[in-house]
Amino acid sequence: MDKKASKEDRTVIMSDKYLSESGVQGGKVVAENLSLISFIVGIPLLIIGLYSLLNISLGWGFPNNMAVAIGVLLVLAIGILMTLGGYTIYRSKNGKT
Repeated sequence: MDKKASKEDRTVIMSDKYLSESGVQGGKVVAENLSLISFIVGIPLLIIGLYSLLNISLGWGFPNNMAVAIGVLLVLAIGILMTLGGYTIYRSKNGKT
C-alpha cells in the first residue's frame, strides 16, 4: 500500500500502438455491457409503449393531439428495437445461433 510510483510510472504514453490498444480494450468493455444496457432501457420503453397504445386503442384515454400518439408509437418502436438488439447481441456473444 505504501509503495510509491516513480515518475516514469505516472507518465502518459503517447505511442500510437498503445493508444490503439487502449481504444480496442475500451470498445470491448462497452460491447460486453451493450446487451445489458439495451435490455435495461428497451424493456421499460416497450412496456410504456404497449400500455399507452392499449390505453389509446381501448378508449381509456385518448391523446389531445397527434404528437402524443406519434410519441407513443416512437417509444414503442424504440423499445422493440432495443429489446431485439439486446437479444441479438446476447445470443451472438454467447455463441447460440
